[in-house]
Amino acid sequence: MIEDRVPKIFISYSWSSDALVLELAQRLISHGVEVVLDKWDLKEGQDKYAFMEQCVNNSDITKVLIVCDSQYAKKANDRTGGVGDETVIISNEIYGKMRQEKFIPIIAEKDIEGNPCVPVYIKTRIYIDLSDENKFEAEYEKLLRNIYEKPLYAKPKLGKRPEWLDEEKMDFFPLKDLIRQIKGSATEIKRKSCIARFKAAYINTMKSFWIKDVAPDQEYKLFLDTKPVRDLFLDFVEVMAESDSDYAERLAEIFEEIFNTFTSIKTFEPTASSGCDSDVDIYKIHMWELFICVIAYMRHINDYKSINIMLTYTYFLNESIFGGCDKIKNYTEFRHHSTPIEENYKPVTEFKCKYTLLGDVICNQREKLPIYSKKAIAETDLFLYQVCNGLNLPEETKGWRGEYWFPTFYVYVQNTSLEWERLKSKRYCKKMMDLFGVEDINKLKLAISKCKFDGEMRYNGGFGAAPAILSYIKIEDIGTLN
Repeated sequence: MIEDRVPKIFISYSWSSDALVLELAQRLISHGVEVVLDKWDLKEGQDKYAFMEQCVNNSDITKVLIVCDSQYAKKANDRTGGVGDETVIISNEIYGKMRQEKFIPIIAEKDIEGNPCVPVYIKTRIYIDLSDENKFEAEYEKLLRNIYEKPLYAKPKLGKRPEWLDEEKMDFFPLKDLIRQIKGSATEIKRKSCIARFKAAYINTMKSFWIKDVAPDQEYKLFLDTKPVRDLFLDFVEVMAESDSDYAERLAEIFEEIFNTFTSIKTFEPTASSGCDSDVDIYKIHMWELFICVIAYMRHINDYKSINIMLTYTYFLNESIFGGCDKIKNYTEFRHHSTPIEENYKPVTEFKCKYTLLGDVICNQREKLPIYSKKAIAETDLFLYQVCNGLNLPEETKGWRGEYWFPTFYVYVQNTSLEWERLKSKRYCKKMMDLFGVEDINKLKLAISKCKFDGEMRYNGGFGAAPAILSYIKIEDIGTLN
């Protein structure tokens, strides 16, 4: 790639294209290209043939422009005159070297049938057409990009091998196919049917990760393997958002259903008479991560009304390992601390010094770019804590110290102010009214006044407590700017 050095080119042409060549050379020079041209570089007493040979073969010359008109084509084909001499030199280079892209035909003239006038030896080469005034500027830009090796359409960088290719036991086609069907559904009935089928297929796919009496190290490895399935659910969420105006309500219902399904041991062992929380721990981790990612998506598209629906929805969630014990809960129930992984597995690994093993893995190893970045996931986790006490959550779900979502990933957040410094703007306050479900700035201030700093929201070991909304803005400053 030509980055820090001046590109240098040589122009081969016939006297019949003098005017075009001179104009082209001068313009290229004005755009930072060094042009070798016989008009100013070939002096009296010099060997003309040696000059041509040196220009064509010189490694410092990155491109050779071959300006083709009818006279040039005839002389090249007949091997006559200076053009004929240059043709001998150039054709040997073209046929004998690997980097043939050094030689660029420039079309200066077309015949009466509209075909470019080019010598036979380069007739099949891709060319730049400067013969048409209407296309001149576009073609000139193409030429300049070629010289600087900055094409308009650059080949993308090679991505990573899809993780699901290595999941021999998993068949993801049904999930992918249903996502496509939801996206292409022509009717509401078909779309609802596809959503229901996706939900069932998703549950069925996730069942393959269940192991009774699973060991902590085994559970950790199983969790790592859930990423492809999680990613498909996030694809499903994005399609839902694009096709359904009530998608947040439907997602809340889905979360309620799959949580109750995954946290009952009878889902996996219908006749089970015994079990423990660790048997479904992997699914609680999964729901926790999934919920954070869904809110991250809604923040990405600035859909604060949908965030409000997801966070204030009254969830009837199962409290028993055997199912059938649904209680009124709020979104904080999806937040999860995995004892098997954090307390039993992490201390015996090289990650024992980390505040949280799952937090480190989810933030640093489970990105789904561009939306679900480390930054977005960590900030959303902190966001879910910061807004918690400002929301109108069911009273029966609140504890003695209020409701809270411990922000496991706050240690990975760089910009902890998030949205909150913008609350000085009246216009931005309107978005936050949607988030907190209020109608005016005074009610917004009242909601935010409950989002106070809590010094207990911290890891043991000295890391600072998680910041609150009021850590970044004063109540009296909210809505003070237009």
